[in-house]
Amino acid sequence: MFNPEIILALVNTGIALVMFTLSAIMLKIGRKKFLTAIALSGIYLLINVYYICLISFSNRPSIMETQVVNPARVLPNESPASGLNAPEAEAVVYEPDFHVVIIAGNNSFTVAPGDELEIKKNVAFEIKEVQYPQGNKENLKADLKGFAGNARFNDSQDIGYRITYDGIMKHWAVEGETDKYEIIAKDGKEPLGSIYIKFID
Repeated sequence: MFNPEIILALVNTGIALVMFTLSAIMLKIGRKKFLTAIALSGIYLLINVYYICLISFSNRPSIMETQVVNPARVLPNESPASGLNAPEAEAVVYEPDFHVVIIAGNNSFTVAPGDELEIKKNVAFEIKEVQYPQGNKENLKADLKGFAGNARFNDSQDIGYRITYDGIMKHWAVEGETDKYEIIAKDGKEPLGSIYIKFID
């Protein structure tokens, strides 16, 4: 594909050729007019040649560009300064941007990853939905450890069920905690993260 500068140069060259052709026709009219037309055509052609030269040089890589050398790739356990093994960098973990919506009594709560929601033991609640914009809504699940919404088949989907403190198997409580249970949000079989329910008197 031609860029705009080259197209302009070609158009100017064509105009110069037309001017020379017209100059030849003007020879029949008069010698003076012919010489003037030839001179103007020549000047126009020289300007166009100069423009083409400028385009050619401007598209060449500069010395700085041709001298750049890509640095060698540094291995993960190498220090670029000393060549000695460096301590491994700690992995940065980014929490998925999801929320779990829970209905308890007449109240609705939107719980963020890692957060804990306190619910009284005599209050039933429902996991309404998992909000995860990057996932397919039909594949999103909430798995409350210690509770099986589908008694015949535990499909790790506890959204939409009425949940009570008495209906939870107490040995599934979070280790070292009393009456605290984990809800794992999932996109299909892929865990997104957890929130926690803490039952209080």
